[in-house]
Amino acid sequence: MGGMDVLLRRAVPEDGPGIHTLIFEESPHFDTKGYPEGIWPANMVVLVAEGGGRVVGWLEAALDQVYEGRGAPTPPPHGYVLALVVSQAWKRLGIGRALMEMFLEEMRAAKVEWVFLIPEEGEGFPGRVRFFTRVGFDPVEEPEERPLVMGRRV
Repeated sequence: MGGMDVLLRRAVPEDGPGIHTLIFEESPHFDTKGYPEGIWPANMVVLVAEGGGRVVGWLEAALDQVYEGRGAPTPPPHGYVLALVVSQAWKRLGIGRALMEMFLEEMRAAKVEWVFLIPEEGEGFPGRVRFFTRVGFDPVEEPEERPLVMGRRV
């Protein structure tokens, strides 16, 4: 990726403090849950990108969700991306896209056919929507509805 060595993998408990630091630096309003202690729910898919000896990207998602709205094209279970954060210094290198692709592989392996997410409102919202569109997500219902829900087949 962009000449920088980045390792993508499933998170292990030892990554917890690094994930916590990334959240604190890039998205301090996010709940850090049990990450400082290296603890997260067993049903969560937690992926990290490691670069320069630290966690520079993090994706948190689930494979067992049910989208309650009217726009899901497949029956549950549905995938749900709860968070995707990349360190500012490591943006635009394909890390976010690579983490998303890795999660889609996990979905395929679990035979989950559809995934949704809700881009975070506020500063940077249009850029987040553009990113998710580029990785294959489209608005599930009316794009003007808030919160905006985006989804894609796997």
